[in-house]
Amino acid sequence: MWIHLEDVEMKWCTPRLVTALLVSGALALTVSCGDNEMTSETGASASDGTAGTVDASSAGPSDAGSESDASSAGPGGTDSGTESSTGTDPTSVGPTSDPSTTDPTDATDTGVVECTGAQFECGGACCEPDQVCFLDQCSDDCGGAPPCGEAKDCCDMSEVCYLGACVVPGNACTEMLCATKDDPQQCDDGFVCDSQLGLCVPAKADPTCIYVPPQNVFEPVPLFTWGVRKSVNCNDDSQCQNAEVCENGKCAVTWPHVTIADDDAPINNQSSSIPLVVDVDDNCVPDIVFNTYRAGNAGANGVLRAIRGDTGEKIWSAIDPAFETDGTANPAAGDLDLDGLPEFVVSGEGKFLLAFDNDGTPLWQSDAFSGTEASGSVAIANLDGEGRPEVTFGRAVYDADGALLWQGTQGQGLDIQGPISCIADLDGDDRPELLAGRTAYSFTGTVAGNDFTGVTLWHSAVGDGKCGVADFDKDGLPEVILVRGGRIYALNGQTGVEIANINIPGSSDGGGAPNIADFDGDGTPDIGTAGSSRYVVVTFDGVSFTELWRATVEDDSSRVTGSSVFDFDGDGRNEVVYNDEKWIRIYPGVEPDCELNPPGPGCDGIMSDAEVLFRDRNTSRTRTEYPVIADVDGDFKAEIVFATNNDISWGLDTGLEVLQDSLDNWVSTRPVWNQHTYHITNVDDTGQIPLVEEDSWLWPMDEPLNSYRRNTQGAGDFCAPDLVPYDLNANANACPDLDLSVRVANEGCLGVGPGVNVSFYEANLGYLGTVQTQNAIPAGGSEQVFLFVDTDIMDGSIWAVVDDDGMGNGALNECVEDNNNSVEGPACQGVG
Repeated sequence: MWIHLEDVEMKWCTPRLVTALLVSGALALTVSCGDNEMTSETGASASDGTAGTVDASSAGPSDAGSESDASSAGPGGTDSGTESSTGTDPTSVGPTSDPSTTDPTDATDTGVVECTGAQFECGGACCEPDQVCFLDQCSDDCGGAPPCGEAKDCCDMSEVCYLGACVVPGNACTEMLCATKDDPQQCDDGFVCDSQLGLCVPAKADPTCIYVPPQNVFEPVPLFTWGVRKSVNCNDDSQCQNAEVCENGKCAVTWPHVTIADDDAPINNQSSSIPLVVDVDDNCVPDIVFNTYRAGNAGANGVLRAIRGDTGEKIWSAIDPAFETDGTANPAAGDLDLDGLPEFVVSGEGKFLLAFDNDGTPLWQSDAFSGTEASGSVAIANLDGEGRPEVTFGRAVYDADGALLWQGTQGQGLDIQGPISCIADLDGDDRPELLAGRTAYSFTGTVAGNDFTGVTLWHSAVGDGKCGVADFDKDGLPEVILVRGGRIYALNGQTGVEIANINIPGSSDGGGAPNIADFDGDGTPDIGTAGSSRYVVVTFDGVSFTELWRATVEDDSSRVTGSSVFDFDGDGRNEVVYNDEKWIRIYPGVEPDCELNPPGPGCDGIMSDAEVLFRDRNTSRTRTEYPVIADVDGDFKAEIVFATNNDISWGLDTGLEVLQDSLDNWVSTRPVWNQHTYHITNVDDTGQIPLVEEDSWLWPMDEPLNSYRRNTQGAGDFCAPDLVPYDLNANANACPDLDLSVRVANEGCLGVGPGVNVSFYEANLGYLGTVQTQNAIPAGGSEQVFLFVDTDIMDGSIWAVVDDDGMGNGALNECVEDNNNSVEGPACQGVG
């Protein structure tokens, strides 16, 4: 009887009955030499890992399956990607060789070994009574368990055999790390929870594992779309959106599209506000929460919705008529009741706010606020440094239950649309101010003490507008950037005095909420915003503005649409994502010719569409919304999610769209973007609001974030995964069928999401099938996957390949690409 464990062949044969516990892979065996009644019981069921069943008589790449269908991309999976050197073509690429193993047929082929006394034959040799036959070699008897790994070590009672080595486990645990749970605090430093084993095990992670993507090389494609697709006539693919194809005279999608059920308010399919990204149900998958409205009725009858970030599947829709939203208002997320899960607040159809629990249950309608509201934005922060956070809207402050605590009488953060207000400690007193456009309000007292109140810190002579906060002159104190009336203003953050201003080209009014980030890689923050006909990036040195570049856009309908920024390739220059009335674009931080030495002729301060990194059709009526950049699907990598609407004459599709990089070159980022004035330090990865927020222009000390409406890398610079197969096993009790398993270990420093392809092969049958991992595998973690193949094989030889779709294609960029193949192992040898 033959099985395979720890990447090595194992022939387990003694003259007596042996009961063994193979802790690695949680495999319990009761074994007797030549006993075909051996039982095999996996510690991780198919539902705990990944199980698939295929028929070897017809197995091909399309036949590989999980219990439902593992050949298709499951959660976190992808059907496209770069070709990986680890991919296996069964006709040309074989398993990793193992020089320590011998041909198991040698033992029976010799036929000349004569053992004496209590000795017994093993692989052409005679073993002593106190030994066991392992790998066709006489090995030390480990007291019931087989030797561990290629070194054939005997593990102590305090150890377990894990990933081919004897290790001392830590305490019991239940939760694996994932994108939305980066520190469950179940395991000590240097350990990671293996939920299949239920133990903390040493994290086999390499902090130096990096993959440096090529600069500005990516191919965004939809991960999924949600809503309604417009029927578009075509003659060829060029008349369709980028990833669509022209079929039978119509543009057709090549990705999953989610339609709205008939009982799910399908008329509310338009969206023109920012989507939020946060894990609403604590299941390791980030989710998308967004506001929707009915065509032609943008300011009312809104429905707040939540969908899964990996598939677009509905989680909930708040369709209670008593809790209809302002359909284009921007919601905010934060844990208001301190239960560890986020709540959501958005403005209603009148001068009040609405709150919803993480499951979509309506919680409260707030007291009324004063002032104007049109596509306004909620912000959540802790203003008194204790207890539950507060909710702000314009110049109004509410407690976590919607009771009005205080309201200002001057600026509210409004210019054409809004209000949009910021929260920051402007005067350095360790207590945040509410920056409502041209007015900064400061606070004393506490909510619990019933003495919370506010006063005006300063009121600027500049008119009301949309804000951002950063330190531009590097004196440790923040400046305020205000966009209003077609101009960008810099104000002293402590006094509100105007320092400088510059015109937005082609604009006489309006302007989108400012983005603050380092666009050109010089270590100093720059400012980006859009007007009616130009997007512009300017520098500010603390004294005056200088224009870096401008680009032609089209937003003469609202003139207040925002944008977001992120360094997608990690080169130190932030890219811009902006959607005007007709196109979504990704602009490089600087013109490509400006990066040449000497600069090329295209370095002229005009960013043309020929210089953009990505452009695709996407229509919008444009309000104060902007695309959001976050890890939307739990794969530890950045995606872009943005609203779409078509209740305008030039409209195309309506709903929501998520873009991912098909080349896997976008770097990692956080699984959260919780409000319009997001600036990283205002929220943690799970939607918790800090009691005392770190100043984003000072934290972290060695390299301050110093940005606004930008997301940051979620792991170290260029951290990458490194997926390695261990513990390949063929359950001998299933022979002549193949009951296979392998453990996928991540030895890199960046996690991977669910849906990693794992393909199995046999020397004579070739490709057997593909299964996918079901959970995220954090850096240092692992997951066991399973495949059952209906066959009549005898004396087989198997291997597994990680990140392989069965056609030799990989989807993930790893720091090491030549260690995805397992060592070859036996299957059903000596059974029959």
